[in-house]
Amino acid sequence: MNIDCRDLACPEPVINTKKSLESLGDEGILEVLVNSTASKENVIRFATNEGCSVSDESTEDGSVKITIVKGFACGITTEEEGDKFLNKVLFLKDDKVGDNELGSMLVVGFLKSILELPKLPKTIICVNRGVFLTSAAADSDIINILKVYEEKGVEIYSCGVCLDFYKRSDELKVGMVGNAYGTVDMLLNSEGTITL
Repeated sequence: MNIDCRDLACPEPVINTKKSLESLGDEGILEVLVNSTASKENVIRFATNEGCSVSDESTEDGSVKITIVKGFACGITTEEEGDKFLNKVLFLKDDKVGDNELGSMLVVGFLKSILELPKLPKTIICVNRGVFLTSAAADSDIINILKVYEEKGVEIYSCGVCLDFYKRSDELKVGMVGNAYGTVDMLLNSEGTITL
């Protein structure tokens, strides 16, 4: 099966991929055409998380063809995480708490404090001005703190639409580009959301 997701806005490429994979039944091969980096990363991550084998290649017109193999005993294996993480999402919708210099200091303080707890949230999602945290100067305190989270296995996602809106897509320093479908899925399947 082939689907064309070129020029579709987030989260349409992932949603179309999901529907097409469901229609394949237990086994099948799906080829997805995309023409943006965010769409490519989001479709590949979604398919991989669904247990599919995934490969990609560039086409002559500059698009990317993603080949997804479902079934045929190709599932992924995941490492047992045990009690390392809380099934919670840290949802960051701004680069500060409030609208002043104190608010910027508070975000740094909260993120440092959470690192000292015995269990970390499984996921950090940055939306709206929250993407300024993951696209700050490479040597900033906040980037160094978020890199520690990443090293400890916390997944960090920044809204792709938000990065584009603020013209920071090429400045992402930590984590991955996320999408609306993935964000909603993570929020609804977590045991709770902490919003700053």
